[in-house]
Amino acid sequence: MISWNLLGILIWVAIILYLVFIIQNIRRRRIKMIIKEHRRFSPRNVMLDVLEIVVLFVAAGWMINQGILDNPDLEDASRISSTIKYEPLIMSTGTGNSSYVTINSSKKKEGSQTYTFYRAGSKMTVSSDYASVAYGNTATDVNAEKIPYIKKELTKMDKKYQRAYVAIYTAKYKQNWRNGIGLHAGRIATVYYLIRIPDASFIKQSKN
Repeated sequence: MISWNLLGILIWVAIILYLVFIIQNIRRRRIKMIIKEHRRFSPRNVMLDVLEIVVLFVAAGWMINQGILDNPDLEDASRISSTIKYEPLIMSTGTGNSSYVTINSSKKKEGSQTYTFYRAGSKMTVSSDYASVAYGNTATDVNAEKIPYIKKELTKMDKKYQRAYVAIYTAKYKQNWRNGIGLHAGRIATVYYLIRIPDASFIKQSKN
């Protein structure tokens, strides 16, 4: 099956070919103006140059917006398909109090924060940009509100795993022409980790 991303590639090829055409066309018209009309400036010529360049920048800007700057609505079923996987957390019983998650914070002007936890015997460390920790009676937190988690499903998982699990949300671009234009078709849009723990006492702060 041919990916819809081929459509985006063809559009970029067309834009590059148009750029080559513009360069050659501007050069040809200027040479013609100098040789046949004995002029180095023509308002009509300048207007054509500007028009061709504007069309190029509009086309390239639109493609960049569809690709690099694309920020799809995660609830847009026409573009995004999503799955949520629930896995129980494994308690860490190392030095100090037992914990489900360790928070590692960088105390700098442009600091960063990561969360480390265990699931099914494997250790994971994720950035706070793509994860959050929820505890207490609420199964989600403010940061996780940007992800379309199903509240009823989280409540069920609270009972099933005694409020100790990670809800892994994965959004994927669908295979269609709209996503293909931005070269996203079939690719991962985002992955988010909602780390659910019973209460704050199960959080360990890493000493940097």
